Amino acid sequence: MSVVPAGSKILVTGITGFIAAHVAEQLLAAGFRVRGTVRSLAKAEHLKQRFASYGDKVEFTVVEDLEKDGGFDEAVKGVAGIAHVASPFHYKVEDPWKDLINPAVRGTLSLLEAAAATEGIHRVVITSSFAAIAHPAAPGYKFTEEDWNNWALKEVEEKGKDVAPAVAYRASKAEAERKTWTFVKERKPKFDVVTINPVFVFGPIITDVPSPDAIPTSVGLLYKYLAGEHKSIDAGSPSNAFVDVRDVAKAHVEALVRPEAGGQRFLTSAGTLSWQEVADILRELYPDRPIPKGNPGKIRNGDETIVYGERANKVLGIDFIQLKQSVKDTAEILVQLEKKWAAR
Repeated sequence: MSVVPAGSKILVTGITGFIAAHVAEQLLAAGFRVRGTVRSLAKAEHLKQRFASYGDKVEFTVVEDLEKDGGFDEAVKGVAGIAHVASPFHYKVEDPWKDLINPAVRGTLSLLEAAAATEGIHRVVITSSFAAIAHPAAPGYKFTEEDWNNWALKEVEEKGKDVAPAVAYRASKAEAERKTWTFVKERKPKFDVVTINPVFVFGPIITDVPSPDAIPTSVGLLYKYLAGEHKSIDAGSPSNAFVDVRDVAKAHVEALVRPEAGGQRFLTSAGTLSWQEVADILRELYPDRPIPKGNPGKIRNGDETIVYGERANKVLGIDFIQLKQSVKDTAEILVQLEKKWAAR
């Protein structure tokens, strides 16, 4: 039996985001009604058109400030479940606490407070990140949901404003998730909580992308190869891994309905990511583009860690889309977007 009743209303925060739009689309396809939060109704126009066939099963509500106390109070009324996907993700960081960590924590706690004060909510699924799990590790180390990223926050505390923006982002995701589980433990709300921890997310974009600058961050890394902006191939990190956005969305939907998912974290990863392999796939698909060659076929360096969503596969039933398919589908959308940008 589904945790959230069939056909009930689900709140999806930040619905115009890359992952959230897919979550909403899959919920609608599964027969749920969806209420999506946006910072302004104008930003929802693209999705209104895409979801037009669902009629009044989808609605949009404005939450201008994720961090504001009481900001979600109206949005949570009448919903049976919540997919909290909205969170700051950018590397424009002057002060790591002010620009990333505090907003991420406050946004999540504001949502949880509103949900705890509302009757009828059965489950809250929160989009965390592999960034909340990852830490420096030896080759062959197998990351699981038991791992926590404690080093990023230590780096922030030691280096302050001089910390690398990417490290500040990781600290924000780890701290927001930590505070989530502390809230559950101390407040004991009537609903249970699940977190989804995706790695680099590829896959087709279904939201509005008015310019290359607006490409979602992970996909933007891939686009740099497709667009010929990279002259060489990034060696990447030993713990680089990928997942398709459609699988991340499915993980959210399954986490909302499956009783056994309650109270768990789910690392969502299809496996190791090598930028050499991405470039090889793109060159095969688009031989006329100036995609760097690097060392074709040399897709492993021997220093990789193991990052695979075993629990998501077993508990949520995610049969992960593989890299070649994900890159192909991602690139096709990006090529379509290029044509739109050129026509403007």
